Amino acid sequence: MRHRLFKSAAAALLLVLVTLAAVLLAWNADLLRSSFIRFASWKSGRPIDVRGALHLHLLTRSPRIEAEQVTIGNPSWTKPGITAEVAKLTVTFAPLLSRQSGLSLLRIDTAQLHFTRDSAGRANWQRVDPDKSSGGPLPMIRALELVHTHMTLSDERLHLVYDGDLSVVGPDSAQPLKMEGSGTLNQHAVTFRLTGDPLPSAAPDKPYAFEFDERSSGSHFTARGSLPRPFDLSMVDAAFDANGADLRDLYYLVGVSLPNTGNFHSHGRMVRRGSQTLYSDLEAVSGQSDVRGQVSLDTQKSGRTLVHADLSSALLRLVDVGLRAAGRDPHPDAPPKLFSDVQLITPAARRVDVTGKYSARRLLLSRFEVSELSAPFTIERGLVKAPQVTGHFMGGNFVLHLDADANQAPARTRIEMRLTGLQLAQIPHKGEPPPYEGSLLLQIHAQGRGDSLHALAAGADGNLSARVLQGTIRASLAELAGIDLRGLGLTLTGRTREVPVHCAAADFEIHTGVMRATRLFIDSEPVFISGEGQVLLDPETLDLKLHGEPKGLRILRLKAPVLVQGTLLQPKLSVDVAGSGLKLVDRGTPNDADCAALQD
Repeated sequence: MRHRLFKSAAAALLLVLVTLAAVLLAWNADLLRSSFIRFASWKSGRPIDVRGALHLHLLTRSPRIEAEQVTIGNPSWTKPGITAEVAKLTVTFAPLLSRQSGLSLLRIDTAQLHFTRDSAGRANWQRVDPDKSSGGPLPMIRALELVHTHMTLSDERLHLVYDGDLSVVGPDSAQPLKMEGSGTLNQHAVTFRLTGDPLPSAAPDKPYAFEFDERSSGSHFTARGSLPRPFDLSMVDAAFDANGADLRDLYYLVGVSLPNTGNFHSHGRMVRRGSQTLYSDLEAVSGQSDVRGQVSLDTQKSGRTLVHADLSSALLRLVDVGLRAAGRDPHPDAPPKLFSDVQLITPAARRVDVTGKYSARRLLLSRFEVSELSAPFTIERGLVKAPQVTGHFMGGNFVLHLDADANQAPARTRIEMRLTGLQLAQIPHKGEPPPYEGSLLLQIHAQGRGDSLHALAAGADGNLSARVLQGTIRASLAELAGIDLRGLGLTLTGRTREVPVHCAAADFEIHTGVMRATRLFIDSEPVFISGEGQVLLDPETLDLKLHGEPKGLRILRLKAPVLVQGTLLQPKLSVDVAGSGLKLVDRGTPNDADCAALQD
């Protein structure tokens, strides 16, 4: 009882003191305005200046402050600067001795708002230093009105730059909250609208529902959800949906760097609890490609973000990704490429630490298909590692190891790949049956600098080796390498007799994107085919020359090299007329390769 009496007496004494102070302020506000402004600056943790009139109405049940020409500076945890310049500010507090708390009205008339947040997450709109406290929810506001207000936002964490108008129309507390804005977001025109429950209906134990709609650069983003605790933006539950002409344009809405695509549709759910955010039920579709899964983020006080991603595709076609898919290729008439220009290593790799996995049931690389792709990966301090990327390719299996240093621009990348059991008969070809059969072993070691597969290949150094230890080849194809009449006859009559291939090998040294053949041969039963030349990986062009030497007697033989030109995706064969010669009788040159040595 004494304790309650003491508390009541103390509360009454405090009320008397506050009332006396209010009387003094109301009686001679001009005399004490500097003290009041210093008190407001100390309480808010940021410099405040009032150059115009200051009216304090404190001897009422709902105290009110009216101030003109108000300047609010940045807090100590951000760079010096101005947060807000307000021509007229009106603040009405909740009635004294009532169950309500916070503000009955906040009205801002004709203002310039300058909001900033650095990459470490320190923002000038935060109530307290984020390194010391989370700050908790914002005070309850029962009526809000913003008119003639212009806002600039520079958010280094989300990579958003906004410059435009912001308004909350009408203080009618019985109507739903309606906030609207228009301007430029990341240098692209944007409009957005947020509607919410009527502010007076907000209660600490009741979720506050909202809807959000944003449009920019042909993209449309919507979200519907709630704040489990009203005015606490650290807790959000929402479902979202987005569509547009190019997935990359979502950057202008949400600040996330995504690849170029054609028309897309995506949706998912977001749950935020403080520094942790979970995106679940994610799905994005563009063309015939899809990606789905979930991503979780945990923002650290250091400013880095820990990410865990688990994404998969039923089908991913590289033709659905990139500038050409988006209709933004500066060279739309150029032939398609085997190596994609899609940026795989982005600047975000230097800001986040990731553990994740991507898998695809089917991955289409132009005319080639990879099945059951599994790609676990990590990113730590800008170092990207994918130690065990596996999949099936043309009847064979491959294992790929990738290391990239994204701290350099472009990234320095190293790739090692071993492919075993590739079935030559599954290589796309015209007509039936296939012109060759056999099992291929392929090994690649390459390193270079580039953020995409094409950029990496264009300047790569390393080596490539391929082996076929046993197979078959159509006799017509083998003998056409020597361009003799017998070979031409087999092709024209459609005969499909197959001859054994004892072995075949191709070794290339790679230097600055140029593959030069150091060994190239096919040892078939009737003909020994050798070759030389190079492959240019930047334009993906072939410049190879094949020579055929029959192992037995040939009558009326046209000895002419075969040129392999064109591109990796569209090779072309032709006869080198300048290097040709006619032999009436060619006794042949027995020339068998040391196939056993290739197994080492």
